Amino acid sequence: MRPTTTSGAAGGHPGRATARTVSARVAAVRIVIATVVLVTTLVVVLALWDSQRAGADVAESRDELRTQAGAIVSEVFSVDAERWQQDRARARALVAEDFTDSYGAQLDRPPPEGTSSVTWRPEIVSIVAADAQEGEALLRVAVTVRSADRPATTVRRSVLARFVRSGDAWRLSAADVIG
Repeated sequence: MRPTTTSGAAGGHPGRATARTVSARVAAVRIVIATVVLVTTLVVVLALWDSQRAGADVAESRDELRTQAGAIVSEVFSVDAERWQQDRARARALVAEDFTDSYGAQLDRPPPEGTSSVTWRPEIVSIVAADAQEGEALLRVAVTVRSADRPATTVRRSVLARFVRSGDAWRLSAADVIG
C-alpha cells in the first residue's frame, strides 16, 4: 500500500488542486477572449449596418435631387411678363440664401423689355455629386425666349447647379451656365 499525502485538494490527490486552478484560469481567459470577440463582432456588424444605411440615404438623396433639380431650375429661371411677380415669388421659395445673396436682384425684376416670356425646359439631368445635405447637378436645358415682335428662339445651355437641403426640400444655391 502506498502512503497518502494530504498536500493538495481534499482526497489527497496532489495534482488535482493544480489542475482545477489552471482549469479555472483557462476558463476565465477563454471567457474574456470570447467576450472581446463578441463585442468586436458586434461593433463591426453595427458599423457595417450604419454604413449600409448611410449609403442608402445617399442613394435616396441622389434620386430625389435627380427628380427635383430640373423642375427647380426651370421654375427659378422661367418667367412670363404678364405674371412675372408671381413667377419670381415662386422662384424665391425654391432658392437658398446663398443664391439670393448672389443673384437676388434677378428675382426682383421682370424679363427684359420686349420679352413676353423666357422658358427653361430641362432635357437632361445628371447628378455630379450628392450627399444628404448638398448636391451638384449638370443640366442640359432648352431656353426659349418669346417676344411680341419676333419669332421665338430656343438655345440649349449646359448649367452646373448646386443645391442644399432645407428640411425635406432641395433649394438652388448657385447656378453657372457653362456652355
